[in-house]
Amino acid sequence: MERRLSPERRIVPRGGRRDEDHSGRPVVLIVDDHVDSRDLMAAVLQELGVTIAEAGTGADGLRRASQHPVPALIMVDLSLPDCHGTDVARALKAAGSTREIPLVALSASVTASDKDAAAAAGCIAFIEKPLLPDEVVEMVRRLLNGV
Repeated sequence: MERRLSPERRIVPRGGRRDEDHSGRPVVLIVDDHVDSRDLMAAVLQELGVTIAEAGTGADGLRRASQHPVPALIMVDLSLPDCHGTDVARALKAAGSTREIPLVALSASVTASDKDAAAAAGCIAFIEKPLLPDEVVEMVRRLLNGV
């Protein structure tokens, strides 16, 4: 689900934007059912000057991923209320319009089997929660630059 923040809650350092105005900036879609997790990830990524799009369920994430502008990167929590994040990743990789978008798994569960399942579903990176902001920024910067 996309949402708008009130001006007093808006976090927009260094020219980043929340979903309403992408102005040619890369869009990063965050699919996570926890609002606080989305807010934290958005705050961390704003310094990159990206537009943040959000979804709170797997179904909303799939719908949002195919809307214009198509995201340049999708971050998917593995634990969603309506499905597993690996199901979302597999669906995104199966669809022609989203097949080439880099996917990053997000999870507080960091077992080897979780990481393997995410990779098998098409995720090219894994971010452990709680996240380390500097590592997230560097990883997303590399992925957006195709490195």
